[in-house]
Amino acid sequence: MNSTEVINKTKWFSKFSLSFLAIVGTINTALFIISPLLPYKLSQLILPVGFFALGLAILFSIGFSFYWHKKENNGTFNSIKCISWLSTLLRYWIAFLLLDFGFQKIFEVNFNYSYHINDSLSGALTGPELTWKYYGFSYGLSVIVAFFQIIGSILLLFKRTLLLGITILLPVMLNIVLINIFYGIGPITLFTSILITLGLVNLFLQQKVNIISFFNEHKNKLPSIGNNFSRSIARVLCILIPLLFIIYYNYDVHLSKKYFGKWKVTSMTRNGKLVKEDQWQQDDLAWKTIYIEERGKMYYCPNPYMYVDSTSIFMKYHHDDKDQNFKVISYEKNPNKPDTIPVQINNFRNESMQWKMILDKDTIQMELKK
Repeated sequence: MNSTEVINKTKWFSKFSLSFLAIVGTINTALFIISPLLPYKLSQLILPVGFFALGLAILFSIGFSFYWHKKENNGTFNSIKCISWLSTLLRYWIAFLLLDFGFQKIFEVNFNYSYHINDSLSGALTGPELTWKYYGFSYGLSVIVAFFQIIGSILLLFKRTLLLGITILLPVMLNIVLINIFYGIGPITLFTSILITLGLVNLFLQQKVNIISFFNEHKNKLPSIGNNFSRSIARVLCILIPLLFIIYYNYDVHLSKKYFGKWKVTSMTRNGKLVKEDQWQQDDLAWKTIYIEERGKMYYCPNPYMYVDSTSIFMKYHHDDKDQNFKVISYEKNPNKPDTIPVQINNFRNESMQWKMILDKDTIQMELKK
Protein backbone atom coordinates (compact mmCIF):
# COMPACT_ATOMS: atom_id res chain seq x y z
CA MET A 1 0.00 0.00 0.00
CA ASN A 2 1.41 3.40 -0.93
CA SER A 3 0.61 6.93 0.20
CA THR A 4 -1.67 7.60 -2.77
CA GLU A 5 -3.91 4.67 -1.88
CA VAL A 6 -4.11 5.80 1.74
CA ILE A 7 -5.10 9.40 0.97
CA ASN A 8 -7.62 8.45 -1.72
CA LYS A 9 -10.26 7.99 0.98
CA THR A 10 -9.80 9.92 4.21
CA LYS A 11 -11.82 10.85 7.27
CA TRP A 12 -13.61 14.18 7.54
CA PHE A 13 -11.17 15.54 10.13
CA SER A 14 -8.23 14.90 7.80
CA LYS A 15 -10.00 16.85 5.10
CA PHE A 16 -10.86 19.68 7.48
CA SER A 17 -7.34 19.92 8.93
CA LEU A 18 -5.72 20.09 5.50
CA SER A 19 -8.29 22.59 4.22
CA PHE A 20 -7.97 24.71 7.36
CA LEU A 21 -4.18 24.78 7.34
CA ALA A 22 -3.89 25.44 3.61
CA ILE A 23 -6.61 28.09 3.31
CA VAL A 24 -6.27 29.88 6.67
CA GLY A 25 -2.49 29.79 6.35
CA THR A 26 -2.66 31.34 2.90
CA ILE A 27 -4.93 34.15 4.12
CA ASN A 28 -2.66 34.71 7.12
CA THR A 29 0.37 34.90 4.81
CA ALA A 30 -1.43 37.36 2.52
CA LEU A 31 -2.18 39.57 5.52
CA PHE A 32 1.46 39.26 6.57
CA ILE A 33 2.54 40.55 3.14
CA ILE A 34 -0.05 43.31 2.86
CA SER A 35 0.11 44.83 6.37
CA PRO A 36 3.60 46.43 6.12
CA LEU A 37 2.71 47.98 2.74
CA LEU A 38 -0.39 49.80 3.94
CA PRO A 39 -0.30 53.52 4.78
CA TYR A 40 -0.69 54.40 8.44
CA LYS A 41 -4.41 55.20 8.28
CA LEU A 42 -5.26 51.94 6.56
CA SER A 43 -2.88 49.91 8.74
CA GLN A 44 -5.16 50.62 11.70
CA LEU A 45 -7.83 48.54 9.95
CA ILE A 46 -5.60 45.52 9.43
CA LEU A 47 -6.57 43.82 12.70
CA PRO A 48 -10.37 43.94 12.28
CA VAL A 49 -10.12 43.19 8.55
CA GLY A 50 -7.59 40.44 9.24
CA PHE A 51 -9.75 38.77 11.88
CA PHE A 52 -12.75 38.99 9.57
CA ALA A 53 -10.79 37.44 6.69
CA LEU A 54 -9.45 34.66 8.91
CA GLY A 55 -12.95 34.01 10.23
CA LEU A 56 -14.28 33.66 6.69
CA ALA A 57 -11.37 31.36 5.83
CA ILE A 58 -12.16 29.14 8.81
CA LEU A 59 -15.85 28.96 7.90
CA PHE A 60 -14.99 28.22 4.28
CA SER A 61 -12.61 25.44 5.41
CA ILE A 62 -15.35 23.83 7.49
CA GLY A 63 -17.92 24.10 4.70
CA PHE A 64 -15.54 22.89 2.01
CA SER A 65 -14.44 19.88 4.09
CA PHE A 66 -18.07 18.78 4.54
CA TYR A 67 -18.73 19.26 0.82
CA TRP A 68 -15.57 17.32 -0.05
CA HIS A 69 -16.40 14.48 2.33
CA LYS A 70 -19.93 14.11 0.98
CA LYS A 71 -18.81 14.16 -2.64
CA GLU A 72 -16.05 11.65 -1.94
CA ASN A 73 -18.52 9.23 -0.33
CA ASN A 74 -20.70 9.54 -3.42
CA GLY A 75 -17.69 8.76 -5.59
CA THR A 76 -17.93 12.04 -7.49
CA PHE A 77 -14.85 13.83 -6.17
CA ASN A 78 -11.17 13.47 -7.06
CA SER A 79 -9.67 13.55 -3.56
CA ILE A 80 -6.11 12.94 -4.70
CA LYS A 81 -6.15 16.00 -6.93
CA CYS A 82 -7.70 18.12 -4.17
CA ILE A 83 -5.13 16.94 -1.62
CA SER A 84 -2.37 17.66 -4.11
CA TRP A 85 -3.58 21.24 -4.61
CA LEU A 86 -4.10 21.95 -0.93
CA SER A 87 -0.79 20.35 0.05
CA THR A 88 1.02 22.43 -2.54
CA LEU A 89 -0.66 25.56 -1.21
CA LEU A 90 0.34 24.53 2.30
CA ARG A 91 3.95 23.86 1.33
CA TYR A 92 4.32 27.16 -0.48
CA TRP A 93 2.92 29.48 2.18
CA ILE A 94 5.00 27.76 4.89
CA ALA A 95 8.12 28.08 2.74
CA PHE A 96 7.31 31.72 1.96
CA LEU A 97 6.96 32.73 5.61
CA LEU A 98 9.98 30.81 6.84
CA LEU A 99 12.14 32.16 4.02
CA ASP A 100 11.05 35.64 5.03
CA PHE A 101 11.90 34.97 8.69
CA GLY A 102 15.24 33.46 7.68
CA PHE A 103 16.24 36.41 5.51
CA GLN A 104 15.17 38.79 8.28
CA LYS A 105 17.73 37.18 10.59
CA ILE A 106 20.53 37.33 8.03
CA PHE A 107 19.91 41.02 7.29
CA GLU A 108 19.44 41.75 11.02
CA VAL A 109 15.83 42.82 10.70
CA ASN A 110 14.85 40.12 13.18
CA PHE A 111 16.78 40.17 16.49
CA ASN A 112 18.58 43.35 15.49
CA TYR A 113 20.40 45.40 18.13
CA SER A 114 18.05 47.17 20.51
CA TYR A 115 19.50 50.13 22.37
CA HIS A 116 16.87 50.41 25.09
CA ILE A 117 16.83 46.64 25.74
CA ASN A 118 20.62 46.58 25.94
CA ASP A 119 20.54 49.34 28.57
CA SER A 120 17.81 47.65 30.61
CA LEU A 121 18.31 45.37 33.59
CA SER A 122 17.59 41.78 32.60
CA GLY A 123 15.29 41.35 35.60
CA ALA A 124 13.10 44.18 34.31
CA LEU A 125 12.74 42.79 30.79
CA THR A 126 9.53 41.23 29.54
CA GLY A 127 9.48 37.79 27.93
CA PRO A 128 9.62 39.17 24.36
CA GLU A 129 12.41 41.62 25.28
CA LEU A 130 14.41 38.90 27.02
CA THR A 131 14.05 36.63 23.99
CA TRP A 132 15.07 39.46 21.67
CA LYS A 133 18.15 40.22 23.77
CA TYR A 134 19.15 36.56 24.06
CA TYR A 135 18.90 35.75 20.36
CA GLY A 136 20.19 39.16 19.33
CA PHE A 137 23.33 38.70 21.42
CA SER A 138 24.91 36.40 18.85
CA TYR A 139 24.57 37.14 15.15
CA GLY A 140 26.18 33.77 14.44
CA LEU A 141 23.37 31.91 16.21
CA SER A 142 20.77 33.91 14.28
CA VAL A 143 22.48 33.01 11.01
CA ILE A 144 22.50 29.30 11.92
CA VAL A 145 18.76 29.37 12.74
CA ALA A 146 18.18 31.30 9.51
CA PHE A 147 20.20 28.71 7.58
CA PHE A 148 17.94 25.89 8.79
CA GLN A 149 14.82 27.93 8.00
CA ILE A 150 15.99 28.86 4.51
CA ILE A 151 17.36 25.45 3.50
CA GLY A 152 14.35 23.64 4.96
CA SER A 153 11.94 25.99 3.19
CA ILE A 154 13.64 25.54 -0.17
CA LEU A 155 13.43 21.77 0.26
CA LEU A 156 9.68 22.11 0.91
CA LEU A 157 9.20 23.51 -2.58
CA PHE A 158 10.17 20.21 -4.23
CA LYS A 159 8.26 16.97 -3.78
CA ARG A 160 11.42 14.86 -3.82
CA THR A 161 12.95 16.75 -0.91
CA LEU A 162 9.70 17.44 0.95
CA LEU A 163 10.32 14.96 3.77
CA LEU A 164 13.87 16.18 4.31
CA GLY A 165 12.59 19.76 4.50
CA ILE A 166 9.97 18.78 7.08
CA THR A 167 12.59 16.90 9.11
CA ILE A 168 14.79 20.01 9.22
CA LEU A 169 12.03 22.51 9.95
CA LEU A 170 9.84 20.66 12.44
CA PRO A 171 12.33 20.68 15.38
CA VAL A 172 13.08 24.35 14.71
CA MET A 173 9.40 25.26 14.69
CA LEU A 174 8.59 23.22 17.80
CA ASN A 175 11.28 25.15 19.65
CA ILE A 176 9.90 28.46 18.36
CA VAL A 177 6.34 27.55 19.39
CA LEU A 178 7.48 26.71 22.92
CA ILE A 179 9.38 30.00 23.17
CA ASN A 180 6.35 31.91 21.90
CA ILE A 181 4.11 30.20 24.47
CA PHE A 182 6.28 30.40 27.57
CA TYR A 183 7.81 33.81 26.89
CA GLY A 184 4.52 35.43 25.91
CA ILE A 185 5.76 36.61 22.53
CA GLY A 186 2.32 37.66 21.29
CA PRO A 187 -0.93 36.11 20.04
CA ILE A 188 -0.41 36.82 16.34
CA THR A 189 3.15 35.48 16.34
CA LEU A 190 2.06 32.48 18.38
CA PHE A 191 -0.86 31.78 16.04
CA THR A 192 1.40 31.93 12.99
CA SER A 193 4.05 29.67 14.53
CA ILE A 194 1.43 27.09 15.58
CA LEU A 195 -0.11 27.23 12.12
CA ILE A 196 3.28 26.57 10.51
CA THR A 197 4.06 23.72 12.91
CA LEU A 198 0.68 22.06 12.41
CA GLY A 199 1.14 22.45 8.66
CA LEU A 200 4.48 20.65 8.84
CA VAL A 201 2.93 17.91 10.99
CA ASN A 202 0.13 17.50 8.44
CA LEU A 203 2.62 17.19 5.59
CA PHE A 204 4.66 14.75 7.67
CA LEU A 205 1.65 12.53 8.37
CA GLN A 206 0.84 12.41 4.67
CA GLN A 207 4.14 10.54 4.31
CA LYS A 208 3.55 8.15 7.22
CA VAL A 209 3.32 5.02 5.05
CA ASN A 210 6.63 5.82 3.38
CA ILE A 211 8.21 6.73 6.72
CA ILE A 212 7.15 3.45 8.35
CA SER A 213 8.38 1.57 5.31
CA PHE A 214 11.71 3.39 5.46
CA PHE A 215 12.31 2.46 9.10
CA ASN A 216 11.26 -1.14 8.51
CA GLU A 217 13.73 -1.43 5.65
CA HIS A 218 16.60 0.26 7.48
CA LYS A 219 16.67 -1.53 10.81
CA ASN A 220 20.00 -1.84 12.58
CA LYS A 221 21.50 -5.04 11.20
CA LEU A 222 24.49 -5.21 13.53
CA PRO A 223 24.52 -8.30 15.78
CA SER A 224 23.17 -7.85 19.31
CA ILE A 225 25.58 -7.95 22.25
CA GLY A 226 24.74 -10.22 25.17
CA ASN A 227 21.42 -11.89 25.87
CA ASN A 228 18.00 -10.29 26.36
CA PHE A 229 18.37 -10.19 30.15
CA SER A 230 21.75 -8.43 30.14
CA ARG A 231 20.54 -5.91 27.58
CA SER A 232 17.45 -5.20 29.68
CA ILE A 233 19.59 -4.67 32.78
CA ALA A 234 21.92 -2.35 30.86
CA ARG A 235 18.97 -0.29 29.61
CA VAL A 236 17.46 0.01 33.07
CA LEU A 237 20.80 1.03 34.58
CA CYS A 238 21.33 3.57 31.82
CA ILE A 239 18.07 5.21 32.90
CA LEU A 240 18.34 4.75 36.66
CA ILE A 241 21.94 5.83 37.30
CA PRO A 242 21.52 9.41 35.95
CA LEU A 243 18.15 9.67 37.73
CA LEU A 244 19.55 8.53 41.09
CA PHE A 245 22.57 10.78 40.69
CA ILE A 246 20.35 13.82 40.12
CA ILE A 247 18.06 12.86 43.02
CA TYR A 248 21.07 12.64 45.34
CA TYR A 249 22.54 15.87 44.00
CA ASN A 250 19.21 17.65 44.36
CA TYR A 251 18.89 16.41 47.95
CA ASP A 252 22.42 17.53 48.79
CA VAL A 253 21.96 20.96 47.19
CA HIS A 254 18.64 21.60 48.88
CA LEU A 255 20.04 21.00 52.35
CA SER A 256 21.10 24.63 52.14
CA LYS A 257 18.01 25.79 50.24
CA LYS A 258 16.77 27.85 53.17
CA TYR A 259 19.76 30.14 52.66
CA PHE A 260 19.24 30.65 48.92
CA GLY A 261 18.34 34.16 47.91
CA LYS A 262 19.28 37.81 47.94
CA TRP A 263 20.34 38.95 51.40
CA LYS A 264 20.55 42.62 52.27
CA VAL A 265 23.35 43.58 54.65
CA THR A 266 21.53 45.83 57.11
CA SER A 267 24.50 46.23 59.44
CA MET A 268 28.20 45.46 59.13
CA THR A 269 31.07 45.84 61.57
CA ARG A 270 34.72 45.31 60.75
CA ASN A 271 37.10 44.78 63.67
CA GLY A 272 34.46 46.18 66.00
CA LYS A 273 33.91 49.36 63.97
CA LEU A 274 30.58 50.01 62.28
CA VAL A 275 30.86 50.31 58.51
CA LYS A 276 29.14 53.49 57.36
CA GLU A 277 26.01 53.27 55.24
CA ASP A 278 27.60 54.96 52.21
CA GLN A 279 31.06 53.45 52.55
CA TRP A 280 30.33 51.02 49.72
CA GLN A 281 30.93 53.87 47.28
CA GLN A 282 34.65 53.90 48.16
CA ASP A 283 35.16 50.43 49.63
CA ASP A 284 34.39 47.29 47.63
CA LEU A 285 34.51 45.24 50.83
CA ALA A 286 31.67 47.24 52.38
CA TRP A 287 29.12 44.76 51.12
CA LYS A 288 25.47 45.71 50.87
CA THR A 289 24.11 42.54 49.28
CA ILE A 290 25.06 38.87 49.49
CA TYR A 291 23.68 36.46 46.91
CA ILE A 292 23.57 32.81 47.93
CA GLU A 293 22.94 30.58 44.95
CA GLU A 294 22.68 26.88 44.20
CA ARG A 295 25.75 24.80 43.41
CA GLY A 296 27.72 26.39 46.25
CA LYS A 297 27.99 29.86 44.72
CA MET A 298 28.09 33.03 46.79
CA TYR A 299 28.53 36.63 45.63
CA TYR A 300 29.42 39.58 47.85
CA CYS A 301 28.30 42.82 46.23
CA PRO A 302 28.91 46.36 47.54
CA ASN A 303 26.29 47.96 45.30
CA PRO A 304 22.88 47.97 47.06
CA TYR A 305 20.93 48.64 43.86
CA MET A 306 22.26 46.12 41.35
CA TYR A 307 24.82 43.37 40.95
CA VAL A 308 28.10 44.67 39.51
CA ASP A 309 30.51 41.89 38.66
CA SER A 310 33.64 44.05 38.55
CA THR A 311 33.29 45.16 42.18
CA SER A 312 31.82 41.97 43.61
CA ILE A 313 33.61 38.99 45.12
CA PHE A 314 32.78 35.43 44.16
CA MET A 315 33.24 32.63 46.67
CA LYS A 316 32.28 28.99 46.88
CA TYR A 317 30.67 27.63 50.00
CA HIS A 318 30.01 24.34 51.71
CA HIS A 319 27.09 24.12 54.11
CA ASP A 320 27.37 22.05 57.28
CA ASP A 321 23.79 21.16 58.17
CA LYS A 322 24.69 19.80 61.61
CA ASP A 323 26.65 22.79 62.87
CA GLN A 324 24.57 25.29 60.88
CA ASN A 325 27.52 27.12 59.38
CA PHE A 326 29.29 27.75 56.10
CA LYS A 327 32.79 27.04 55.01
CA VAL A 328 33.46 29.74 52.45
CA ILE A 329 36.23 29.28 49.90
CA SER A 330 37.85 32.51 48.71
CA TYR A 331 39.87 32.70 45.50
CA GLU A 332 40.73 36.40 45.78
CA LYS A 333 44.36 36.17 46.91
CA ASN A 334 45.52 33.08 45.08
CA PRO A 335 43.16 31.16 42.77
CA ASN A 336 45.48 28.14 42.92
CA LYS A 337 45.54 28.11 46.73
CA PRO A 338 42.12 29.29 47.90
CA ASP A 339 41.44 30.23 51.51
CA THR A 340 38.80 28.36 53.49
CA ILE A 341 36.91 30.73 55.79
CA PRO A 342 34.51 29.48 58.46
CA VAL A 343 31.31 31.50 58.69
CA GLN A 344 29.41 31.26 61.95
CA ILE A 345 25.64 31.64 61.53
CA ASN A 346 23.57 32.84 64.48
CA ASN A 347 19.89 33.60 65.03
CA PHE A 348 18.71 32.22 61.70
CA ARG A 349 14.97 32.94 61.25
CA ASN A 350 14.26 32.27 57.54
CA GLU A 351 14.22 35.99 56.69
CA SER A 352 17.14 37.13 58.84
CA MET A 353 20.43 35.89 60.30
CA GLN A 354 23.75 37.03 61.72
CA TRP A 355 27.17 36.19 60.30
CA LYS A 356 30.60 36.23 61.83
CA MET A 357 33.70 35.55 59.75
CA ILE A 358 37.39 36.41 59.46
CA LEU A 359 38.59 37.65 56.08
CA ASP A 360 42.18 38.82 55.58
CA LYS A 361 42.67 39.14 59.35
CA ASP A 362 39.56 41.32 59.59
CA THR A 363 36.80 40.15 61.90
CA ILE A 364 33.51 40.84 60.15
CA GLN A 365 30.04 40.69 61.65
CA MET A 366 26.91 41.24 59.59
CA GLU A 367 23.18 41.44 60.04
CA LEU A 368 21.44 39.97 56.98
CA LYS A 369 17.82 40.22 55.89
CA LYS A 370 16.02 38.89 52.83
